[in-house]
Amino acid sequence: MRKVAVVFGGDSSENEISVLTGVFVMQILDKEKYSVLPVYIHTDGGMYTSPKMTDLTTFKEKKFDSFQRICFIGGVAYAVNLQKKKLKRIAQPAVALNCCHGGLGEGGGVSAIMEWNGIPLASPDLTASGVFMDKSSTKLIMRALNIPTLDYIRVNEQDYKKRGAFLLKNIGSRLKYPVVVKPAHLGSSIGIALAQNEEEAKNAIEAAFVLDNRVIIEKYLAGKKDVNCAAYVSNGEIFVSEPEEAFGEGIYSFEDKYVKRKSFEKGGSRVELSGDLRDKIRAYTKTVYKRMNLQGVVRMDFLVSGDKAYLCEVNTVPGSLAYYLFCERISDARAFFSALLENALNASPKKKIVTTGILQGTALHRK
Repeated sequence: MRKVAVVFGGDSSENEISVLTGVFVMQILDKEKYSVLPVYIHTDGGMYTSPKMTDLTTFKEKKFDSFQRICFIGGVAYAVNLQKKKLKRIAQPAVALNCCHGGLGEGGGVSAIMEWNGIPLASPDLTASGVFMDKSSTKLIMRALNIPTLDYIRVNEQDYKKRGAFLLKNIGSRLKYPVVVKPAHLGSSIGIALAQNEEEAKNAIEAAFVLDNRVIIEKYLAGKKDVNCAAYVSNGEIFVSEPEEAFGEGIYSFEDKYVKRKSFEKGGSRVELSGDLRDKIRAYTKTVYKRMNLQGVVRMDFLVSGDKAYLCEVNTVPGSLAYYLFCERISDARAFFSALLENALNASPKKKIVTTGILQGTALHRK
């Protein structure tokens, strides 16, 4: 039986959403194939484990007393006793699955930890995680791949303090109102707002800066549809889901995602699209997945207006790992998660490091 490190939580505004995903995944995993090492990243940045982490009640009632602080060294998880300054070996995971939403957890931190420790990860790598965590760099990648994305303005907090008045005037002339304002590095629609005029844009931008140091202002499409499409790879083949329309009015908000529906019920329905538009969305999804060398399951969020689709965001750790885009029932998620883990376990081994030999005065050699 293989040990799976399921990493969730994180120093992020999406910590609790990540707990929902992590606990759900741990409960669904095939118990005949895998044993679980829960790895909860607290908002204090520390990593902890406990058998009680598979029960959501532990987090609802904040029963953190039994949590054991841990660290990873050389691919092995150790319990940390800070008072006695001792480490105790507890597990050597065969594979890891990232369930962290937002922050460094989704933005490359977990990927880096696992790569550094030589633990196969059934989730995107460091490069893709970092690039797609920032909505402005996502826009640049989309344009390089010739995939449509909406016009936008990016602004950093320090620049806004110096030239905020100019920016606000620029929004009206470049994008036209209404516009969507959102933090560049957050997901789950946290901090997103629709601004109808300059005053509302000012309030929305300043509210977004409370959550992030970079903000995206994007053209709003009246009458648009929010459509999700996801992809994953197994045995060298990329599988792409059918597009699904997300429910929501105006903008697809945090409330739409997590308050108006139960956490892991389907968030939308198969959308009525023309054959060409359906094929286009699926082709865009597959192109991004393949060209960016993605791993695990990744969800792409599109805005659809008329016969055009614009890629809005790329979620390298989607909520509930987007099982609902591939599975008819929750019980089907067990085989889906197994496919993600087995693909990581069967991936090509890491290549040997080539050293220069300059310190020994020799030619290039492998170690």
